[in-house]
Amino acid sequence: MKIGKKLAIVLMASLIAGMAASCASTGQFMPLEKEETVIGTVQAVFVARNTLNGRDAINTQAYIKLLEAAQQQYASSGSLDIRDIVWVSGRSVEDQNTEYTATGKVVRFN
Repeated sequence: MKIGKKLAIVLMASLIAGMAASCASTGQFMPLEKEETVIGTVQAVFVARNTLNGRDAINTQAYIKLLEAAQQQYASSGSLDIRDIVWVSGRSVEDQNTEYTATGKVVRFN
């Protein structure tokens, strides 16, 4: 393969990777404490409005949706909470809203 073709492939791959990275933002929320016992994980997809206090609003929405999913999935496990929440933005949806995917660890507390 000629050097020109190799360079073109590398540039194209870099451009695609850059575009993909620019479309997604991530956040982390509520770290796991050493003494907490993880009983599983949950995932949720939700839509949040793009606002000035975006990260706080997204963190709150992710927590609420993950806790709802945990309560459905682990209903008989007692008092639950969510830790190590990680969210990733996805596609834009109508009227300045964005779809997010969040995952979190389910912990049980007494």
